[in-house]
Amino acid sequence: MTQTTSPQVEAPASMNGPWRWFARTYGFAIVAHLAANAPSGRDPGGPWLTWVVVISAVLGLAALVLLVRPSRRLLGLTAGLALLSVWLELPYIGNHWLLVGLVSAAVLVSLLYRDPWTWFAPTARWIMLGFYCFAAFAKLNSGFMDPSVSCGVFYANQSLASFGLPTVATTSPLAALTIAGPMLTELSVPLLLAFGRTRRIGVLLALCFHTAISLDLDQHFFDFTAALVMLLCLFLPESTVSDLESRAARRTRAFSIAVTGCAVMVAASVLPDVVLTTRILQVVPFMVWVPFAVWLIARVALGGLGASHVPMRLPNLVSGVILAVVLANGMAPYLELKTAYSFNMYANLVTVGGESNHLVVRRTFPLTDVQEHLLTVVSTEDPDLHRYATEGYLIPERNLLDYLARHPTTTVVVPDGDQERTLDGSDGVRMPLLVSKLQLFRAVDSHDPPRCQAAWLPAR
Repeated sequence: MTQTTSPQVEAPASMNGPWRWFARTYGFAIVAHLAANAPSGRDPGGPWLTWVVVISAVLGLAALVLLVRPSRRLLGLTAGLALLSVWLELPYIGNHWLLVGLVSAAVLVSLLYRDPWTWFAPTARWIMLGFYCFAAFAKLNSGFMDPSVSCGVFYANQSLASFGLPTVATTSPLAALTIAGPMLTELSVPLLLAFGRTRRIGVLLALCFHTAISLDLDQHFFDFTAALVMLLCLFLPESTVSDLESRAARRTRAFSIAVTGCAVMVAASVLPDVVLTTRILQVVPFMVWVPFAVWLIARVALGGLGASHVPMRLPNLVSGVILAVVLANGMAPYLELKTAYSFNMYANLVTVGGESNHLVVRRTFPLTDVQEHLLTVVSTEDPDLHRYATEGYLIPERNLLDYLARHPTTTVVVPDGDQERTLDGSDGVRMPLLVSKLQLFRAVDSHDPPRCQAAWLPAR
């Protein structure tokens, strides 16, 4: 149930401690995103590249100022820029950035109310719960539980290897731990966050778990964890968050060094992609992120594991609409509306043609027929499309036709019944803008069981 509240705009007032702490962590999440997804390193042929770089530079500057001097007006400006960035980056976007976009929308709406924090905080808590529930639920599938292909084993080994440590054999009992550990943790977190008596435990568990994951030196996860940090802190007692804010406001030497590191990351992310900027973005984020994460975990732990009674009731219908968007996005794979950035990351989940490897949702309820038209790349001279042939991935026909329209000199051979046919740029058909941004389907693994699809393929 929600209570009705009409927007009442008033002149900006000072922000309370929890509101200011959220603003700082929100700014930090944006910096982490830019460092991990540097616009300067994107494909030069990618859409809207120039605008992405320009908006990212302004967004990064706003986020840095927000880190140092949070204010309502600056928070609103930063949220607007973040939403614009999300739109420009679509469909080349990660789940964490979509999550930040949803939170940004909530920030902008909250500023229409007399008391923004009272409206925003419970709304953002439900955004977090909705997002996290779908991410955990997606892992309840046969692929994730199969050690030979599980994303749990894959990423555990990738992280170990990044430190030069021995990896876990898929036949080892330890492999089962790399599957059960993440699954049970992610299923536990939303349950713990849902109840006042266990919220601190849930926050601490999530912080420790995701910080450990973010230590992978071969793939950036700190951007994802930074986005979670800004939301996890909302479940702590406001007295605890106010204490965190008061410590941040002291402008200690450690804080100044961290802000300087963030400024270096933002600059490196928007400057030309050269050896120096690449090296900076490989090293500096961890130098800033790890000390901050350790400090935050320590402060939360020192606060004890007592109850955390924070408001959870949705303020009004508007907050319900935002939550409905979260739920619709999480349900999209099971309705075959889309399979990309649907809170189903790192999960081995397959939802194709009415079938699913999920242990609960055994069959999908297709509302589109996109995945009824999957093509096998037989041969091509295009090195990007060649990956589909060598790695054994099927490509939705509309994805391939869109790729050909954007690369008119490319030719590709695909099956045609018992024979084969050659497609080229003249066969290309661009997807409508809204469809290409909001309804993207990823490649489908032809292997059974499905492997951990750790990277985007060129035609998405």
